Amino acid sequence: MKPCDDNEKATVAAACRGDADAQAELYERHYTAMVWIAYSVLLDRGGAEDAAQQAFARAFEKLPRLRRKERFGPWLATICRNAAQDMLRDRQRRVNLQKVAIREACSDRNHNGFDRVVKEAVDSLPAMYREIIVLRYYTNMSYREIESVLGISGNKVKGRLARARKRIRIRLEEEGFRREQ
Repeated sequence: MKPCDDNEKATVAAACRGDADAQAELYERHYTAMVWIAYSVLLDRGGAEDAAQQAFARAFEKLPRLRRKERFGPWLATICRNAAQDMLRDRQRRVNLQKVAIREACSDRNHNGFDRVVKEAVDSLPAMYREIIVLRYYTNMSYREIESVLGISGNKVKGRLARARKRIRIRLEEEGFRREQ
């Protein structure tokens, strides 16, 4: 993000008047920095790009109300940071709902040692793996549906599922459950 100069002030003023070229110039000038700001909150490149896009949409909608045109960059950064934090809160809410669903699903089943170990193995997974296991096996979502919900590529879905299943298998083997051949 470059410091505000007279050219940027003029560009912001033109964008306020609805000049699409000026908006495009501001987008080009600030996009990369906004992605990195969002990434610092989300730790996810795809989510960061989405947050940056949302930030620009919100900013251009509210731009006519910006009083200090020379503060466009910091103002946009605040909007972007807030958009990323909103996305992070939404993810955390989904994870919490999934934990509740797992607990309920597990309590409804007849518990034997295997069920308990599987539940513990799933619960101990890092959040991104636990999330993918829950979506695939507890809600029966297809790979494509998971891609859409999480906003990640199909290759990431497959890779995360494979790593999560491997961790669960290792945990089961440690507890004395062996795969039948």
